[in-house]
Amino acid sequence: MQSSKVATSPEITPQGSPDGVIRATDVDRFVEVLRGFEESAVDNFVSSLLSNGHTVDQLLVDLVGGAAHEVGELWKQDRLNFVEVTLATGRLQRIVRSLGCEIQAAPSMDGEARPVILLTSPVGQAHTLGLLMVAEFFQASSWTVCLGNPFDPTPAADVAANRFLDVVGISLSLTDGLGTIRDEIRKIRRRSRNRSIAILLGGPALQLEPNLAHEVGADAACMDARVAPAAARALL
Repeated sequence: MQSSKVATSPEITPQGSPDGVIRATDVDRFVEVLRGFEESAVDNFVSSLLSNGHTVDQLLVDLVGGAAHEVGELWKQDRLNFVEVTLATGRLQRIVRSLGCEIQAAPSMDGEARPVILLTSPVGQAHTLGLLMVAEFFQASSWTVCLGNPFDPTPAADVAANRFLDVVGISLSLTDGLGTIRDEIRKIRRRSRNRSIAILLGGPALQLEPNLAHEVGADAACMDARVAPAAARALL
């Protein structure tokens, strides 16, 4: 019954904020819209925030990221079923791709080759939406982006052995199995065509373990998708 009301109600609109901050109430309302039947309501919600002066970066990280977290929590609490989660996640991915086209691209460096990054997650820790979001920021910052697991099951070490990579970005959603992550990073370095390859960590697990990069042998960690390209470039 709630989904039907969400789909047809014209009242579900973002409040926005005078200081340009995405409110928690906006995230809650956005999740309601994501659960509704009207696809256009999702686009209208996002467009309304853009019209109110919120930036694409804010919408990607604060609105979409916040909504993805809330959808995950509702799933854990058994308040969303599989179909509802699939629908909401698919819509979020579409919004990420749409907003990604609007990110203001960084000025290209004349004569400088685009650095190459592989964005991936360990098996069993797929962070699909997060990887897509980060990929948009890297592409806008003049990086060539390769997507690994869960989009391509090829192990990261195999990719590094067959293609010159400047950086491997690993998104961790859990702090379990750190020994396996450490071994995988060692394997990437050992097999990489680039003997100076850098490893950058990201993902929700960093909120639980701020020193995770040191523990698994990575070069750096970054918790904000907006600054990840700058953090990666600093490793080159």
